Formats: sequence, C-alpha cells, structure tokens
Amino acid sequence: MDLRVLEDLGLSTAEAKIYLALLEAGQSKTGKIIDLTNLQSSTVYHVLGSLIEKGIVSYILKGKVKYYQAESPEMLINFLDEKKKKLREILPELKEKEEISKQKQNAKVYEGYKGVMAAFNDVLETMKKGEEYYFFQFPFETLNNEQVRLFLRNYHLKRAEKGIKVKGIASSECKTIMKEIYNLPYTEVKYIDNPAPTVVVIYKNKVLFLDWGKIPVAVTIQSESIYNSHKKFFLEKWKIAKK
Repeated sequence: MDLRVLEDLGLSTAEAKIYLALLEAGQSKTGKIIDLTNLQSSTVYHVLGSLIEKGIVSYILKGKVKYYQAESPEMLINFLDEKKKKLREILPELKEKEEISKQKQNAKVYEGYKGVMAAFNDVLETMKKGEEYYFFQFPFETLNNEQVRLFLRNYHLKRAEKGIKVKGIASSECKTIMKEIYNLPYTEVKYIDNPAPTVVVIYKNKVLFLDWGKIPVAVTIQSESIYNSHKKFFLEKWKIAKK
C-alpha cells in the first residue's frame, strides 16, 4: 500500500509504516515491529506512543510484556473527525489572524513608463468581469501628451474587453479629450472643476497614485481603510459631478 495515502491523512511516514505493519502482522512486540519496519528502536517506542494517543493503536499486557495491535481502519475516520473538531475550535482565532493580516498596509513604487504599465496591469489582473473601480482623471497638461493618451486608450480597450466597469471624474476642461479616450463600454465619466491634483485609481482595497513627471512614478498602497476613505470621497464627488 502506498504510504502517501496515510501521510495525506496526517500520519508521519514512521506512523504509517508501523500502523500498516501492525495491521498486517497482528499483535506484536516492539522487537518484531522494529524488524518489520526497519526503524530504529527509539523511533518505534516514540511513534507507538503517538499512535496510541491518536487512538489507532492499542496494546495488551501478557505478563509484563506489551503486545501492540492496530485498531480497525474505521478508527481512522474517528481520527480525522477529531482533527476536524480541533480545527473548528481554533477556526475563529485563525480567522481573526487573517483579518489582522488584511488590515496590514503595504506600498509598491513603480518608476518609468514600464513601471506605470505594471501598476495599471495590476488593476486588470485583480479585477474580475462585472466588478467596478473608480478614478480621478489625469491633469489637463498630461492629457495633451500623445504618449499618455495612447497608453490610456490601449489600457482601457483591454479593460473594456475584460468587462471591468469603471467610473471616472475629470476636470471640465478635459471633456473633449476624455471623450476621445473613454468612449468605451463599461465606462462612465463625469466632470467637475479641479477634481484632484493627480491621478488616483481606487480598486480592490488598493489606491494608486500617479504622477506623470519627466520620469513617471506610480505608488500603490494596499490598505482597506485608505481604500474605503478614498472610495467614500469619490462617491460623494460623483453625486455632484455632471455628465
């Protein structure tokens, strides 16, 4: 029998060897178990104690000598049930640790056009079809840059093809350029005066800040609290913005 089956159930290699040996040989003294498994005596004594604790091996005394025997294979089901029970008991604590981990903040910095592409690709890789994110527009001066406009158009073509929805708020003076770039499915843009001093993209517990200088720099912060505050701010502005 393949030992890996028992190992997958949570037994060590030595435990699996001894259990199978006892199952086949029946009542056995430690000497015989050592011969059958080729394990060291210290290992056999230690593992027998572990198997007894698990309830899948027992022993009887004949005089002063212990004879070990494997319990019925059905006891393995009880062994698994006990493991599940213990897991359920600590599950709330594990979930709490998971939530603490989610609250941790981390930031990534991207430089240059390739870096900015990597930052925006994270949006495409993170978001799923039908999900929605938000952005505050590029400054007007930046949108006059042909390379930036081409980058945005190509990115949003990919985004629309994936069925990812987006709502954006831009400055009223950018309306003509914005319509050229964002005239795509799953896209809504509204306009107000002075929406944001730089690009802000709000998605999946992350906020991306982008500055198109001589060397473009994007900073992505993963933080549920920062994400929620920026999303709230965006939705408040969305209510007063106009198409």
